[in-house]
Amino acid sequence: MRIKVLNYIVFGIITLTLASCGNKTQSDFVYSKADKKVEMILENNAEYLVVGKPTKANFVTENIDNQKFMVFGAGIMVNQADKSGFRFTITPIEKTLVDGKLEIQVTERIENGENFTHKFLVPVKTKAE
Repeated sequence: MRIKVLNYIVFGIITLTLASCGNKTQSDFVYSKADKKVEMILENNAEYLVVGKPTKANFVTENIDNQKFMVFGAGIMVNQADKSGFRFTITPIEKTLVDGKLEIQVTERIENGENFTHKFLVPVKTKAE
């Protein structure tokens, strides 16, 4: 009986390990601290941006005051802000990349406390790649 239980545990661990080895998820584009959370979602669930190519992005927030929330970085244009988050178009410019990544910073200014801030490093490919 004990060996059978161990077999189930080992099988479960192997299954979870293999499941996590699949395609990259957007987990690199999620940041949370305490009860606050921001997630950047690129159109078509893209994992990277392309230099010179506009890509739509949504920033979905939880427990963040949208009046005090800022998103900034090179090549970002605001399209819309509503209750569910912010929509942008991001067009990376090669000369603004840092080690092949675009830095996008999000910040909620908090009075009488530490600001909620995070810097997303989004992979960027050139058109030739």
